[in-house]
Amino acid sequence: EALREGFMSGKESKSKTIKEIRAASALLVDEKEPMEAVTALKGKSKVIDGEEIFKRRKRSVFIFGKILSSDPKALKFDLSGTAFAIAGDGVCITNYHVLKDLIGKDGPASKDSIYFLMSADKKIYRIDRILAFSQNNDLAVFKVDTHGEQLSAIPIGRPANTGAPVYCLSHPLGHFYYFSKGIMARNVAVDSLSITYGYNKNGKAPVRMEITADYGVGSSGGPILDKYGNLIGVVTSTHPVGTQGGPGAGSYIQMMVKETIPVKALIDLLGTNLNYKR
Repeated sequence: EALREGFMSGKESKSKTIKEIRAASALLVDEKEPMEAVTALKGKSKVIDGEEIFKRRKRSVFIFGKILSSDPKALKFDLSGTAFAIAGDGVCITNYHVLKDLIGKDGPASKDSIYFLMSADKKIYRIDRILAFSQNNDLAVFKVDTHGEQLSAIPIGRPANTGAPVYCLSHPLGHFYYFSKGIMARNVAVDSLSITYGYNKNGKAPVRMEITADYGVGSSGGPILDKYGNLIGVVTSTHPVGTQGGPGAGSYIQMMVKETIPVKALIDLLGTNLNYKR
């Protein structure tokens, strides 16, 4: 209902079309830092409890969606992922696999009329342009039209150590703003054959941070936070671990490994165009 009201009232921004965004993103090079500077917040150092982390970061996290038909009388949309802001001027992060249809000249033809973000208070922001991406580390940096407002940005933290507490804020299959807690289980290098969304042999070696905080389908692109409320990773995928039973017994899933992208991969992608402010 919020989407219908927003598009019918004309309050949503009038940004570039999908064709324009795709044409511009076709000029981007995988793993190359963005042409424009990204001014992010430097990580905080005061420990805060889970309730306060959720309260502060909820404003920074968005529902990622696609309008399939912009006819107000038959509005169709798909809420397919999660994204979050790292700069007040509209620079946001999600997964490469969430935005891959917009990246590159060889992307499949799309009938989607609008890619958008929706905030917790039902504000709608259209995607304006893609700034950078990493296929192997499943990251996409993009910018939205903020209507002249300042977004609430998540500060950039330091890489987490094994055993450190972590939080995930995302939207697993319609469970919007689901907040879970766990620990950092391990940092690993990933074999190219296990990259779910394709491997670029010319890209950087893929790295992952495995955590125990819960998430699922729809959480893609969600932020992983430390005990200070800083960004330390980005949700990417899950992998089941199981065993084959006896004859006729079938297989059993014993645990689900939660793979995220460590914050260092994002820092490396932004490169020398990453500036900090307190």
